[in-house]
Formats: sequence, structure tokens, C-alpha cells
Amino acid sequence: MAYTALYRVYRPQTFQDVVGQEHVTITLRNALRESRLSHAYLFNGPRGTGKTSAAKIMAKAVNCEQPIDGEPCNQCETCKAISNGSVTDVLEIDAASNRGVEEIRDIRDKVKFAPSDVRYKVYIIDEVHMLTTEAFNALLKTLEEPPSHVIFILATTEPHKLPATIISRCQRFDFHRIPLKVMVNLLQKICESQGVRVEEQALQLVAKMAEGGARDALSLLDQAISYSEDEVRASDIMQITGTVAQTYFSVLARHIVERDVAQVMEQFDQVMVQGKDPEQFLHDFLYYYRDMLLLKTAPQLEEIVERTMIDDQFAEVAKLYSLPDLYATIEMCNAALAQLKWSTYARVLVELTLVKMCQPSGAQGGGAAILDAAPMNSEELSGMSNRIRILEERLAQVLQGQVMIPGQPSVEEPRKVEPRRIAAAAGGGSRTPINRVREVAKNLDENLTRQVRGQWSQILTDLKKVKIQYQAWLVNGQPVAAGNDAVVVIFKSPIHCDKTMEPELRSVVERVMSNALGRQLQLLSVMEEEWQGVDEQVGQRDEAVEEGQDPFLTEAIRLVGEGLVEVKD
Repeated sequence: MAYTALYRVYRPQTFQDVVGQEHVTITLRNALRESRLSHAYLFNGPRGTGKTSAAKIMAKAVNCEQPIDGEPCNQCETCKAISNGSVTDVLEIDAASNRGVEEIRDIRDKVKFAPSDVRYKVYIIDEVHMLTTEAFNALLKTLEEPPSHVIFILATTEPHKLPATIISRCQRFDFHRIPLKVMVNLLQKICESQGVRVEEQALQLVAKMAEGGARDALSLLDQAISYSEDEVRASDIMQITGTVAQTYFSVLARHIVERDVAQVMEQFDQVMVQGKDPEQFLHDFLYYYRDMLLLKTAPQLEEIVERTMIDDQFAEVAKLYSLPDLYATIEMCNAALAQLKWSTYARVLVELTLVKMCQPSGAQGGGAAILDAAPMNSEELSGMSNRIRILEERLAQVLQGQVMIPGQPSVEEPRKVEPRRIAAAAGGGSRTPINRVREVAKNLDENLTRQVRGQWSQILTDLKKVKIQYQAWLVNGQPVAAGNDAVVVIFKSPIHCDKTMEPELRSVVERVMSNALGRQLQLLSVMEEEWQGVDEQVGQRDEAVEEGQDPFLTEAIRLVGEGLVEVKD
């Protein structure tokens, strides 16, 4: 007889066999025992956690001739026939390869017929999120009100891709990742039943690599048994998965904290010679530092043992690192992993990251590093303290009016009252010409302004389609005035205000506005305070004109600004 994979041999046959999902199995058993069956169920969760197995057990339980406390007996002819797949009324459909509307219409037409061999027709649709929109629409009505002899069980790893109308018609059960201890116990029992000797650390590594999926764990264990001779060891698991031993990471981390670049490069070269993947190496190294951080901040946290074995060497290396060093190291590894997805030279990038880890944290500090390298002597410190004391005394005298600051007008001299200028002298102004903003405020078009405001959300949506970063820069802006072939947009953030006036971004925004409004408008980005000043000036000028002010004076102020016009009698 051909060899059967372990995950097929040990597929759960009862709800009690489904490990790590008690919150699901208890609910289903109670519903079966009390005959409170729903017409549709949705099983979602990570791969290999028992969704399809639970669906098949459910199909046997509802049709079992002699159920035992909500469990299928697995002894009657019906249970045996469903287990070997010979019952035509229990259909398992792969939605990835049967995702079209025609396949769903075929199901919809056949559900009306009564089952021929068993009590309930059960449709198990795996990876249901792969169905097309038309297929979902064809399934809706049948899923909501199927015949009394039909039960639908939908399984998926990505429930967020399902329409809300589908989810609302099902009882939803969330399958969780299987905890590490539960996984290790399961693997231990299987090894005992198979007569296989295995190291405890090897089981820990297999469970860690599976990341909560029993099927992945059994597949990896199956491969390790085939690779090993008389006993499955941790080194065998590392060899077939391409991972690196924890003792190696401890040695490497010690060289890094000692700033020994040569030893770090030599250790990394040893791993590369063995054919390890640079990305997998950096991924494991990141988790090594992550566990070190947890050990220093939350030593009682059980999740630490899910990645590393807390031994004496690991604890000693952890003492050599401070928390800021760990923060910086983890951020470096994370940034490098993000860059590896687009890099052609993965090994060079990992080597660069390791060299950066060996650099002192103050090496990039600039001024701080200089101060540390050249400490001041006692004479320089005393001279600096004397200068500071003299400056403090002078400042106190100035505040009391006892000392005059050179260039400052005396108290008796009448100070010239300068008109308020719009341009922010403190550096908070924008790069937009204020005279151009005044022209828009002077020739304000109310209809155009309302049109721009009404179309603003559509403009942002169209801009997001071009590039989401462009929309992010403009989203905090608010159009306040339009006219004279321009639109004024105000901002509270000077960064956003200046960015939107850069030529590239500005041209894109103006093109999008032209498409949305049907006319070409120039973008003028200003700070909110600047616009308030312009608005007040225009209002005051209009009032002055209404009171009979000289029109020539008004035009001069408009052209050069109020601050540069002086009126003499």
C-alpha cells in the first residue's frame, strides 16, 4: 500500500480530536445534541487549524445513525461512507477552481432535490472568498432560505474578502492558531504512536515553524522523519528548514555588542556557505532580538518560549544590551527586511545591516559625539560659568530698564506704528505670492467658490487614484475662495502648505481640478493666518472705498501693499 502522509492519517474524525478549537467544537456539539442546527455556517481562520476537518465531522454528525453526545459514531455505514467520500449528498467544493456563477447556479438548482442516501445534504465550500461577485449574488437567496434538508458550510482563510451579505446569513466561527504547548503535545503523541524517537527541542522547533497550523507541523514532522535515521534531532529540523541555531545567534549577538565587525562578518559568511537564505536569516535574527526585548521588559511572559529557548547563554547576552540598543537593532532589522523585498543583492544588504549594528549609537549623533570625544577641562568650565553669570546679570538689568540695548529707541521717543504686514516674518508664511491671493479675494466669484467646495471631495478622490501620497498632502487643505482663474486653499500645517506648492504636486492637483471643474484654475496654498489677514485687508479697503476714499490710493495699496504706502497731507 502506498504511504499516506501524517496529516492525512491523523485527520480529526470527531470534534474531540480537533485540538486547540474548544470554543468551536463545544458550541457545535451542544447545537447537535439539542437539535439547534443552523442552515449555514462560516468557518474562518489560519490555514491548517481544522476548518475543513470540522466541516466534515459536522456532515457526519448531522447524518449519523447513532450519534453519541453530539459526536458521530464513525461506526455506522453512513459515517463510513461520508469518511471515504462515497456519499453524493455530501459535496466538498473548491471555490478556487469553481468560482464562476455557472457553478453556483448549478448548486442552486440542485439543492431543491431531497437527499438520496442521508438525512441532510451538506455543501462544504472551501476557500469561499475566491468566488466572483456574480457567484456570491447567485448564492445569496439560496444561502438565506435553503430547503430544510440542506446545510451550507463555508470555509475561508480571508473572511474580510466576503461580502457582508454573505457573512450575515451564516453562523460565524473563528478558528484560532493552535498554542505551542498544545501543538507539542499533539506531535509527541503522534511520534509515540509511530514509534519515532524525537528530541524535545526538535518538537519545539517544528511547532514554532508551523506558526499555529497543525497541518504544517505534521508535514514538517513527516519530512524530518524521512530525513533522520534513528532519531529526529533539532539539527535535522534546522537543516531541512534553513534556519539557524539559537547558539549561533547568541555568539553573533555577543560579537555585535562588542563592536567586532570582523567576527560578525566571519560568522555570517559561515551561514551563507551553508546555503542559508539571507532573508530567512534576518527574519530569525529579528525574532531573536524581539525575544531578548521581551525577556528584559516582561520576563514572566509565556510567549517568549514560542521563539527561543531561554538558556543561560541567551540570558547572559541579554544583559549586555540596553533597551535603547535593542530598540535600534530591531528597527534596523525591520527596515532591512522591508528593503529586501525590492533588493537584488540580498546578502550585501544583510551585511550592511550587520555592520550598522556594530556601530556605536553615538556615531551618528554629530555634535553629541564631538562633545564626548573632547571633554572640557576645569578652566574652560569655570570661564563658561562666569560668562553665563555676567549674561544673566545684564539680562536682569535690561528687564528692569537700567541698561539700554544699543539701537533700541528711548522711552521718550515716539515709536512709529507700522501697519500690520501679512507676510509672516517669523518663518510661518507660505511661498505663495500674497499679491496673487489679494487679487483672488478682491475678485471673488461666489458661484465658482461654491462649485469648488462641492467638488472638493471628488477632487481628493481623483487625486488619490493618481497617487495616494498626493492626496495625503492635500487632504488637510480647505478651499476658501475662487476667482480670477485661481483657487485659494488654506492650511494649518506649514509643511503641507509648502509641499502642495511644489511644481510637480501642484501641476497634478491643477490637472485634476481642471478635469473635475471643466476649467483651468491655479492652485494657491496659504496658511490660515495669512488668508485671515488678506480677508481683513480686502474688507477694510472695500469699506474705505465705500466711505469715499481716493480710488488712486486704493489701487496703490492693492498693487504694493499697505505697508509700503505712506500718506502725507
